[in-house]
Amino acid sequence: RIAGPGAKPGQINGILIARIRTDISLTDFEKSVRDFVADVENSYWDLYFAYRDLEARVDARDIALSTARKLEGQSATQGSGDAAQAMEQYYRFESDVIDSVNGRPFDGTRTNNGSSGGTFRAGGGLRVCERRLRLMIGFPINDGRMIQPTDEPSVAPMIPDWQDACSTALLKREEIRRQRWIVKQREIELIANRQFLQPQLDVIARYRFRGFGKDWINQPANENAWRNMLGGDYQEWQAGLEYSLPVGLRRGYAAVKASQVALHREIQILQEQERNVVFGLSNSINETQRSFETLQLQERRLQEIVRQLQSLQAKSEAGQDPALDVLLETHRRLLDARIRYHQSRIEYSIAQRNFHFERGTLLEYCNVGLNEAISDAEAYEDAAVRIAGRGAIR
Repeated sequence: RIAGPGAKPGQINGILIARIRTDISLTDFEKSVRDFVADVENSYWDLYFAYRDLEARVDARDIALSTARKLEGQSATQGSGDAAQAMEQYYRFESDVIDSVNGRPFDGTRTNNGSSGGTFRAGGGLRVCERRLRLMIGFPINDGRMIQPTDEPSVAPMIPDWQDACSTALLKREEIRRQRWIVKQREIELIANRQFLQPQLDVIARYRFRGFGKDWINQPANENAWRNMLGGDYQEWQAGLEYSLPVGLRRGYAAVKASQVALHREIQILQEQERNVVFGLSNSINETQRSFETLQLQERRLQEIVRQLQSLQAKSEAGQDPALDVLLETHRRLLDARIRYHQSRIEYSIAQRNFHFERGTLLEYCNVGLNEAISDAEAYEDAAVRIAGRGAIR
């Protein structure tokens, strides 16, 4: 069951090893699905932010154009250069709108770009982000329509339990489970290779039923091998014991040493992976707290900028036009505050998702389930018998 038929030192291909390799492949598949789900969500939030970014820049451009047209009328009578200053800001915002609509082809938010689940990267542009999402979910790249996100980012506070999250991550993370299977494989290989240090005693038996002749079926009878074999005159059998012990057992000792080194190496890799998982989990919790606090501050900042702009508009309606530099600067700060507010919302939502990524529960968080195909009834019966046998041995 461990070494397999015709095994040699260092060449272990038994059924237990095959099953472990299957489990490793299944874990690799689960990891690939996890990364794919994370990248689909990353593309979704990139597209969501691209829409919010475009809305903010279009509003800022329209406000700048309205201000410039208002000042053009005053410049015609007063000879002031304020209209040119306002138009300069309008052209600046118009350029930003074009960039926000079309974008530039660079990597957006994706897994392992700073964090395992993905660190948010803004600025991809609406059309680039929309095409990237289509690519991820298998839609036609261009079909004359635009995908519009409907789900809003979560702004609810999140208070994770460190001990529970840490123990769950060390139990469920795909990388840890895969490495544990590899350690188990190395342990079984070591057990199998140690068996080659023992003498080998085989019971052998052989029985032959011979037939001789020039042809298989032919005349005359004395040259017919078929008839000669049916006569039963040439039967033979052999039975005995075969004992073998290689001199020095050098190949066996070399295989055992190699297995011990491989096992020690995989154990060290497992320990480092566990440390890396704890490191990533700690970072994700810290990022969750940071992004939530930033979200609250950016929301308050946006509210104060809106209040300031309303105050300037009230003064303008009362005949007290504010200084143009102050007005244009307020418009720029309003645009920046809106963009930073939406960016902080996305960062907090991705931070929550990344916490489940690091915790090893991303597929559950996204309502994605994986199951193996149903096996034959005989396989379940055989497994039940083996499990019962293990319990009896214990």
